[in-house]
Amino acid sequence: MDNPDFLIIGGGSAGAVLASRISEDPRVRVLLIEAGIDTPPHAMPRDIADTFPSSTLNQLYFWPRLEAARSASSPARPFPQARVMGGGSSVMGLWALRGMPSDYDAWAEAGADGWGWKDVLPIFRGLEKDADRDATQFPGGSYPIRRLARDEWPLFVQAIESAAQARGLRFIADINETPGDGFFPMPLSQDEEGRASSARVFLTNEVRRRANLAIMPETTVRSLRFEGTRAIGAIVRRGDETRQIDAREVVLCAGAIHSPAILLRSGIGPAEELRRLGIEPVADRKGVGRNLQNHPYLHLALTLPPRARLARRLRQFAVAGIRLSSGAEGCPRGDLLLFMIGRVSPRAYGPDIGMLGAALYSPFSRGRVSLRGADPDTPPRIEFGFFDDPRDAPRMMKAVRFAEGLLLEPGVAATYHDAFLLPPVMSLHQFNRPGLQGASLAAAAKMVLNAPPAISRLVLQRVLGPGRWFANRRNHAPLQDAEILAAVAPMAHPIGTCRMGRPGDPDAVVDAACRVHGVGNLRVVDASIMPSIPSANTNLPTLMVAEKAARVIRSQATAMA
Repeated sequence: MDNPDFLIIGGGSAGAVLASRISEDPRVRVLLIEAGIDTPPHAMPRDIADTFPSSTLNQLYFWPRLEAARSASSPARPFPQARVMGGGSSVMGLWALRGMPSDYDAWAEAGADGWGWKDVLPIFRGLEKDADRDATQFPGGSYPIRRLARDEWPLFVQAIESAAQARGLRFIADINETPGDGFFPMPLSQDEEGRASSARVFLTNEVRRRANLAIMPETTVRSLRFEGTRAIGAIVRRGDETRQIDAREVVLCAGAIHSPAILLRSGIGPAEELRRLGIEPVADRKGVGRNLQNHPYLHLALTLPPRARLARRLRQFAVAGIRLSSGAEGCPRGDLLLFMIGRVSPRAYGPDIGMLGAALYSPFSRGRVSLRGADPDTPPRIEFGFFDDPRDAPRMMKAVRFAEGLLLEPGVAATYHDAFLLPPVMSLHQFNRPGLQGASLAAAAKMVLNAPPAISRLVLQRVLGPGRWFANRRNHAPLQDAEILAAVAPMAHPIGTCRMGRPGDPDAVVDAACRVHGVGNLRVVDASIMPSIPSANTNLPTLMVAEKAARVIRSQATAMA
């Protein structure tokens, strides 16, 4: 498609929604480009469709050579960011959380006018097709959500629920409609057919047949094109061909890492820094790449006897969660999250290990995305700045200590053999390897995990280093503060690097209609525009952002027609 009305860059959680919604108007022509492969309904890869997040293990779906440092004193490690149609929704753990009302009211207070809780709640409700919700009360939309039935929960999760209730935490059947502290079944982005990626749900066969929508996969953006300060298109590469695409309006949906990187390479960012890289500034916006936020988390692994495991036929990853309030001065409610994982691998030994995770879901620390150079093939620099804010580490410790305490409760300790602190590596990569090596390791893991506990404990203590054993029902080697903080890793939830704010805010990048300040015909619609991180996994909030932005864009396009 030449000269589309809307050029949407990035077919991820937001881009797929936006392409679908904007192209509902037959008067406009929409071109969606995506750096990764396409996943049309008739050719959905099995690992993406799987309700266990097997796709997380497929490196073909991720940007290569991308690394991030969790703090100034820590080394950069590989950081997964999706490069496939559907983006993060095609590779995530399938959690479908909205967050807390205070998250969105904080957005409005930060200058995102019209994005408070009362504004976004109807968008969430209109988006979600929750199988466990009363359809007469909430008719819902097209995005499937369901939960694992209580009678399917593994025994160790049931025991943790009992221990949590003994500590005064209530049971919350629908954490999205009743946000607050308590134990809840995890809402999951899936239905009977499998994973509900944004590509599957919004780029259906019917949508793809629209004459006014074209999709160009395996296409990367080199830079945006401008006439003065007005965006007129992009320079893209597909295979060996580099070409220009002109458009009436450009919408960046490349995510909180790549959207700011594209803006910076195109001359939108801190002017002096751009000049030092040999990039001529188009607009001096110092907030581009700043305000980077993410959720720090860690995992505690449990070796399970057969009676305490998830049923082998089930493919679920997350089973349940606990929302907690730290009670720290000046901190929002619901700022901590614990979560229970019932399967760690798609292979046969997957249910033989359970996990209890702990996370800080309302961090104050901020990091940055910046360029290493002007070359588009050079990955950007990512620095999260974890625990730079003194309010964060104590709250992270509180979440982990609460989790540790639950595991020491006699009723919980009776459901597992041994508990281990895992190192700061994505847990699924810790337990899975590809190819023949992975098959051999899986067979060995099955034998080890079903050996006498003394043997499995000895073997796992060696292979899980620098993690370590810390508890069973007879003994406890308390976790030390330093090793807890050393085990923390970033979730794949970066946000905030092109944040919304009012025109007079020098750190704001886009306005409440997602238009880039100081530049014409250019918007950003993805998790990068969030002023602060929701106390939720970011996929569902990102879908909400895209749905709301699509309404704004369509209404403005209609007014111009």
